[in-house]
Amino acid sequence: MKLMENKTVCIVIMILFLLAGVLLGGYKGLSAQYRNVSDIFFTGEAGDGACAANDMAERASKLTNMKTIGAKYLQPKDSCLQEAVSAVSAYNSAEGDIPAMFQANRIMDTAMENLYRELEDAGLSEKDESYRQRLYADFNSRNDTISHDVYFGYAQTYNQILTQFPASLIQTIMPVKTAAISY
Repeated sequence: MKLMENKTVCIVIMILFLLAGVLLGGYKGLSAQYRNVSDIFFTGEAGDGACAANDMAERASKLTNMKTIGAKYLQPKDSCLQEAVSAVSAYNSAEGDIPAMFQANRIMDTAMENLYRELEDAGLSEKDESYRQRLYADFNSRNDTISHDVYFGYAQTYNQILTQFPASLIQTIMPVKTAAISY
């Protein structure tokens, strides 16, 4: 117990406890802010489902429908059909992981563009051609909506906070996530 009677040791222990408290409290606060930003991505600013995640799900649905049209006119092993299946699968696998969802969204872009172009000269019926055009327009419109989603403003503000002291210090010591903005 002589160690605890040493004033210097007690001061050092107190400083360590204070530092640990600041780090843990800061980590908890930053984690809560990240969850808020993440919630905006998945449920929207008002929690009403008008969000980037919903728009990405709609894009996956449009690509699936385009693949269905393609399956009527292209060979089952056609690379564009396979690419569409892979892109939707990548999107479904990314569920809940924002950076992975952004990556899957880019993969869906490429797959949709390739399938759309492949079907251009496939001799589609008038009804299927009209549907192909609508799907493509809706798919691209959803991407435009995503690019203007409020999530990006919240993510940018959160990431800016991470560059400031003491958050920058906490981030170097604790496993604080950054918000994905790669669009």
